[in-house]
Amino acid sequence: MHILKDVASFLKRAALAGVCLLMSSCAHHSIGRVPVAPDASVSTTPSRIAITIDDLPYVIPSKTRPNLGLRYVKSINAALQKHDITATGFAVGQQINPKSIKALQAFANAGHTIGNHSWSHPDYGTLTPQEFLDETRKTDEILAPWITGPRYYRFPFLREGKTKQTQSAATRILTDLDYQNVPVSIDNDDWKFNADYLAAIKRNDRDAAAVIARDYIAHMQNRTAHFQSFARTELGGDVDHILLLHMNRINADHLETLLDWYAAQDWTFITVGEALSDPFYARPNRYTGNLGLSQIERVVGRKSD
Repeated sequence: MHILKDVASFLKRAALAGVCLLMSSCAHHSIGRVPVAPDASVSTTPSRIAITIDDLPYVIPSKTRPNLGLRYVKSINAALQKHDITATGFAVGQQINPKSIKALQAFANAGHTIGNHSWSHPDYGTLTPQEFLDETRKTDEILAPWITGPRYYRFPFLREGKTKQTQSAATRILTDLDYQNVPVSIDNDDWKFNADYLAAIKRNDRDAAAVIARDYIAHMQNRTAHFQSFARTELGGDVDHILLLHMNRINADHLETLLDWYAAQDWTFITVGEALSDPFYARPNRYTGNLGLSQIERVVGRKSD
């Protein structure tokens, strides 16, 4: 996700995004899919991209009805299937419960890979190495039935440690647990658009929802073009990209549109494993600090905008 100035602010926004899902009246304010089209003026050069989805089973399960969360997963699965994409989803351990487990299983049943996204989604910068180990290992245990192939981990908030020492400590722990960190190259604010989108749905405001969805697709197009351009300018060439998304309502309704745009731009969909084989992802992280950054920014050593 794009840089978050304050973890507490993020959590507050996320909670607000889920408020309408707590209310029974939300069932009567479902406006369904609002068709949108990509911005035709945004173009990129064909490249390769892996799709990753954070916060499985689905965003804020404590505030999302299980049948709605399952619908998110099924809708996103359908969009991925249309383009023959094998995605990787990162699960938060404490969000897996008897009500949400059907959604996680549906994602796995569609052939997608399950990864570890910590137990409670903490900022690693607030943890000791032992606490990071406990978070990772506890989630590893609950995900054992689903992690049968590659073992992937993603840092919450994309925050990998404030210092070289804490970064190295996390790397050692992940290595000891046989996990490979999966960074992202295309960072974005889909979580923020989702909060606004849910608020429009709660108001039954179809016009506002359509504007937000249109702006969201444009945002994703622009972030893609931005990071592709940044890689070429700073690294001398493009990379195999890894896109960050979340298992939320706006993606359930509009991921197909976004994937159609990538396909129209002649991008090739690949797996996380294929993306990580790009030598770029073996290059050292030159950034120290607590920002959640694209791996391109980490390799360059600074934020891009």
